[in-house]
Amino acid sequence: MGVNAAEALAADGYRFITSIEPATGDYDAQGHLNNAAIVRFFNDVRVAYVQQRVGTRWTDLLRSEAYVVAARELHVLYESEGLPGERFVGAMRYAYREGKASVLEQRIVEHATARPVARAWVVQLLVRDGRAVDWPELYFDLVAEVEGRPIERRRPRPRPPFGPPA
Repeated sequence: MGVNAAEALAADGYRFITSIEPATGDYDAQGHLNNAAIVRFFNDVRVAYVQQRVGTRWTDLLRSEAYVVAARELHVLYESEGLPGERFVGAMRYAYREGKASVLEQRIVEHATARPVARAWVVQLLVRDGRAVDWPELYFDLVAEVEGRPIERRRPRPRPPFGPPA
C-alpha cells in the first residue's frame, strides 16, 4: 500500500484500508476500469472488513442464526478513470445506523497518488427468512472496536420514493 493513499484515507477517518487487485478482465474496451468491476471491488472491501477486522464471532453468528447481510442500496460516484498498470486501495467505515439499516461509506483511490477513483455509500440490512431484522448489538460492539467509536444511531426517517431526486 502506498503511504500517500493510506495517509489520505486515514486522514479522512477510514480505519480499514486494503489493497485491491484488479484482474485483466476488469478493464473495458476503452482501457479503464469497468464500472461493474468497481462495484464488485466495493463488495470485496465490505467482505474483507468483516473477515479481517470484525472476525469469526460475527460470521459464526451469521451462520448459526441464518442471517443474511443484504445491500439494500448502493450509490456510487465515479470520480476518475482507473487505468491498467495502476494499483488501487479501498477503504470502508460505518457512518451511522438508522432503524434497521446500517449506512457505510467506501472509497477507492489510486495507490501511489491517492487520486480518487470512486466513492460509495451503502445501506445494509440484516435479513432472516426474507425479512429485515434488527442487528444484534454484538455486531455494532465489534464494529465500534474497529472504528474506534460507537456507531451513531439515528431515528428512522420516512422512506423517500425510489428514483432520482425530483
